[in-house]
Amino acid sequence: MNSRLATLRTLSRRKFVIDAASSLVMASILARARAASAPLGAVGSASAVAPDENAARINAATDAANHLMVDVHINGHGPYHFVVDTGADRTILASEVAGELGLSHGDNVMLKGVVRAVLTETVSIRTMTFGSITKRHLSVPTLSRSLLDADGYLGLDFLDGHRVTFDFHNHLLQVSEPRARFSANWKRENEARIHAPGSSGHLQALDCMVDGIPATAFIDSGAEVTAANEPLLAALARRNPDFRETGSIRLIDITGGEILGKVAMVKKIRLTAALTFTDCPLVIADFLVFDVWGLRQRPALLIGMNLLRQFGRVSIDYGLQELRFDLAVYRSSPKPLITMVD
Repeated sequence: MNSRLATLRTLSRRKFVIDAASSLVMASILARARAASAPLGAVGSASAVAPDENAARINAATDAANHLMVDVHINGHGPYHFVVDTGADRTILASEVAGELGLSHGDNVMLKGVVRAVLTETVSIRTMTFGSITKRHLSVPTLSRSLLDADGYLGLDFLDGHRVTFDFHNHLLQVSEPRARFSANWKRENEARIHAPGSSGHLQALDCMVDGIPATAFIDSGAEVTAANEPLLAALARRNPDFRETGSIRLIDITGGEILGKVAMVKKIRLTAALTFTDCPLVIADFLVFDVWGLRQRPALLIGMNLLRQFGRVSIDYGLQELRFDLAVYRSSPKPLITMVD
């Protein structure tokens, strides 16, 4: 049991602690995540697509959970290793790094995690640089490195207004200016484009369907496993009387908060007519992150890295408010997690 817990602890910044009744379910989730990170082959043109010339291209390392981690410089010092988290409103710094740099303390703020909110200290940062982007005069909340499993997290306060591309095939992270409006209708071969309106970086795909249930989806690159809220679970149960949870897991977020989540399998998550995930495990609970995104009352899900890594590239354009998925997908099993529909 101890070795299993140690393995699960690396699954995500939302650390999963298993209940005895759900060992088979979590084994399935782990297997899918591992298969996605070690593709057997690629189909289509992903390997032939050149990175954008005007983008800041950053070689991305990975942590134990296969998050893309990038180098960040603070007040000219570093590099420090940060997770890029499109589901977090605020950038977070490890308190140990703040101490090493002698950063001055500011006001205490309430930091909202996936499970709970905690009061934490802020520190003042003169400059924070990531690639070609520099932010100045920041007030950043801090948490222990033991909770973050990184030197920090880059949140939407840093990423909003830019275009972020996760190039899983070439193991690169690209940050660039948003696309111009006139080029919005242009797309690469085998690329799906989804309009995602929102404000303050909260871009939401409004036409998502989960086993026939309308839902709102958003991308969370800090989450290893895709998660859903209680209204979606209730709607699925009403639509299909035979729908059942297959287990439960205890989740601990980066603030140290805990919640008991339910595990369920859904047959299809459809983002567009051309893009459908199949046989998807979901973790379902009353997550605080859905409150932060204004999605407490209606069916919603956050799309985690276990699904995102099925693509060659995923692009989030915060200026143009759209998502793009390279459909030159990795086929990691005889029955693919992604289905292309003509």
